[in-house]
Amino acid sequence: MLKKEAWDALKRELECLLILGAIPLAFLWDRLVMKFQWGFRDIFVGVFITTVILYAIYAGATIFQSEKKDRAFEYLFSLPVSKQKILLMKIGPRLVILIFLVIILVLFFKLDLLYFGITFPLIFFVSAFLSIGINSIIINLIGVSILYYVFYFLWHILANFFFLHGLGSRGLWIAPTFQLLAAAFLLVPMGTAFWLTFKRMDVKPLKFQMRTYYAIVLPTLVVLIIFVTLMFKKYMIEA
Repeated sequence: MLKKEAWDALKRELECLLILGAIPLAFLWDRLVMKFQWGFRDIFVGVFITTVILYAIYAGATIFQSEKKDRAFEYLFSLPVSKQKILLMKIGPRLVILIFLVIILVLFFKLDLLYFGITFPLIFFVSAFLSIGINSIIINLIGVSILYYVFYFLWHILANFFFLHGLGSRGLWIAPTFQLLAAAFLLVPMGTAFWLTFKRMDVKPLKFQMRTYYAIVLPTLVVLIIFVTLMFKKYMIEA
């Protein structure tokens, strides 16, 4: 099973890497139409970052794609391995490839390890945790986009709450600390709901097994969105 999941993760990566073929077109578009005079390296970095983001979402969203498509959950649960190991074999290869791509970004393009090291895994896990309740990759993409902005505003609001004004001069530890805190507010309840649902899952249709998942995830997201909305003006606009 691990070999199959590793090959599946690699295929997801290769499919996303096809986007790099757009780099020459983006370069010509800039030179002939937009005339921003972006360098080839800047365009390459931008497209590569987009590729990694799409891989993080795509890899997370398709964790159970084959089981849903082929109705193979019965086979999956018949394997002589625990559900913890099943999840590890499904998530592990995808996460390893994502970490490898982040390392490339950091080493070759000198990008911020702390920011990308938090943001890309966050996107991956949010996509993975949504995948159990969402069948459409497009809807999953929309959901991840919304939750990323919740994360983005949440960590700024939390940081500005404690260090209103002059946030950038407080030290390099401020941003990653509150990014991790905001990520925890999102991932802990979503991950808990995901695991409790998967742990109890059987061969019945998924829609009949999602009560616990929605009972945890929906109230959490509503509370976070309301909090961000109420605090936005004071701790984002004024800061």
